[in-house]
Amino acid sequence: MTKKLKDSKFKYSMIIFAIFFLCMSFVYVCFAFIFTPLYKKVNFSGMVFLQVNRGDGFYMKTKEGFEVIWDGSDDLSFLEKLSDYRPFFDKTIDLWIITHPDFDHYYGGLEVLKQLNIENIMLSGVDKNDINYKEIFAIAKKRNINIIFADKNTDIVIGGKNTIQIDTIFPFESIYASKDIEEIGNDYSLVQKLSFTDTANITTTILLTGDIEKETEENLLLSGIDISADILKIAHHGSKSSSSESFLKAVQPQKAIITTGTKNKFNHPHTETTDMLKKLNIPFLNSQNGDVIISF
Repeated sequence: MTKKLKDSKFKYSMIIFAIFFLCMSFVYVCFAFIFTPLYKKVNFSGMVFLQVNRGDGFYMKTKEGFEVIWDGSDDLSFLEKLSDYRPFFDKTIDLWIITHPDFDHYYGGLEVLKQLNIENIMLSGVDKNDINYKEIFAIAKKRNINIIFADKNTDIVIGGKNTIQIDTIFPFESIYASKDIEEIGNDYSLVQKLSFTDTANITTTILLTGDIEKETEENLLLSGIDISADILKIAHHGSKSSSSESFLKAVQPQKAIITTGTKNKFNHPHTETTDMLKKLNIPFLNSQNGDVIISF
């Protein structure tokens, strides 16, 4: 009788231990794979140059939750990468900026537009006879999305604890529907300077250059506009047709970021560009090797 009682106590102890172990395992899984990643997504603030398959795709979120995306690559990789920084229940993005209507800059963003609510769209004004690009306007009209054709007078100020400003510095004047993309190519990409103040009260500036080439770089230099910045997004994925020595010297970046994509077929970045960066002692990162994160 006594032996049976001891055996029963042992069995009950093992059952209780097993239940406790399963409960603790469940809690661990929840925190490790659900709550912690979700917490990081909800509390993320900063700008990310995403590792997409091809083209440009950037994401920014302020501490107050204001969200901006730039471009969007040429496929679903942009939408998939966004999920690494956004909680699944957040269905709204405040602003989508399309630097120019090249397929590898807008198409992935179009997929985001189809699945999420985008409240404002900012464009360079360059027109393009492309069925996919025109779909953006069709969706915008249907949903009553605000369309902004930007020029140097278009500035976005995002208030809050740390004010963030997005200044458009090119094109100099509105070019809405004035020229066809085949005529002007990459040289009418939006060029913007983003500035923010971090938690240490240090202001940082980022110059975003789209796919501009040396002609527009020269026009910016001649304009007298202050193009200096702490961080430079190298134009046109590091193509040799951009990033002249005089332009890089005028920007004087402490760091440069190149966005070539993991499936880049044009051999970007070109050695002429990377050699010039090395010559000027400008360290650079390539989003081809992983997301480049700048925390606010």
